[in-house]
Amino acid sequence: MGRVQDKVAIITGAASGLGFAAARMLLKEGAKVVLTDVNREVLDSMPDRLNDFSQSQFQTSFHDVTQEDSWIELINKTENDQGKINILVNSAGISLGADVVSTDFDIWKKVHHVNLDSVFLGCKYAVPVMGKYGHGSIINISSTVGLMGNPLTLGYGSGKAAVCSMSKSIALHCARHKYNIRCNSIHPTFVKTPLLDRFTSAVGGNKEKAYETLANLIPLGEILEPKDVTYGIIYLASDESRMITGSELVIDGGLTSGYMPPI
Repeated sequence: MGRVQDKVAIITGAASGLGFAAARMLLKEGAKVVLTDVNREVLDSMPDRLNDFSQSQFQTSFHDVTQEDSWIELINKTENDQGKINILVNSAGISLGADVVSTDFDIWKKVHHVNLDSVFLGCKYAVPVMGKYGHGSIINISSTVGLMGNPLTLGYGSGKAAVCSMSKSIALHCARHKYNIRCNSIHPTFVKTPLLDRFTSAVGGNKEKAYETLANLIPLGEILEPKDVTYGIIYLASDESRMITGSELVIDGGLTSGYMPPI
């Protein structure tokens, strides 16, 4: 038996990066997974990319996480097709960093629309359905910049901080109403995903140099592999974490622990 055997999971932003890695991990551990994204072309390629799993184990769905109607349709269709929803991984996100002066207001709104509003909408419509079946785990992907300041990631950081706070409020709401739904946030530092491409471009397109620069900021000396985060996702999705809710799972190689002198 897998760690999430026969549970039904929805993963947003599942076309690439952490979302896709999470989908593979959940499938490996026995879940039925609905992969959602706005990239139709990549979604269409999922049968080939996931050809080591039975196609009866997963579905794909074009889904704009910023649109309320899209969320309503997704939640209703998943419940109708699968008979329940047990796990929601809010992984969709964008990174458009700038400081307070140079951040364009339209960019500010766009980042929060994708990174924050989508999490609210997903939780709003998933909680009542999960509650009907008496079991659920919501996992919201935040970031270490949601826990500490960074002058160059104002919009991204503020949105991720709000996701952390919102996750706690949702956890307490579910506990208060005895829904048996847990809600937690995960806070990774730099991960080898397409979101790091922007930083790589900023240092001349040299990926090796970019990774080395970022690794030097982390006490354990490495940036994260996607699997480092998906191990946390599978733990929070499983019954192994049945008493964990309203918490932040920080996966950062010690980055947020404080300053480590170079001696």
